[in-house]
Amino acid sequence: MTALTSADEIALARKLAETLHLNVEERGRIPGGVRLSAVVAAVREVLAAGVCFPRPLVPGAEYEGVVIEQRADGAVWTHERHEVGVGRLSQVHSVRAQSLDAAVTHYLRVAAGGAGNIDGVPIQWQA
Repeated sequence: MTALTSADEIALARKLAETLHLNVEERGRIPGGVRLSAVVAAVREVLAAGVCFPRPLVPGAEYEGVVIEQRADGAVWTHERHEVGVGRLSQVHSVRAQSLDAAVTHYLRVAAGGAGNIDGVPIQWQA
């Protein structure tokens, strides 16, 4: 197994955060799990390109989960909605985050569903 570079770790962190899945080979490259700081770096790259994470916010579009947005003034917002019944979604709950780290932490905690891991990949919350 080759050493994992910072760019490789960020790419794997991004894929896990966007798709909520890594294949067996990718999991083997990060046996201890993904570091929160790597996910924050990945999200920062996406937001720097002017795109929300993990998907664009489109007025009227339906989505479930959390979307992170960085506005022109630098403020970071989370927009969250969940299924509340068959084919029914809650209203969007938008909150200004204290920081990008806080927004990403919230995103990951929602994606993990309280499990501390995403698709069996541990999240290293303190790293």
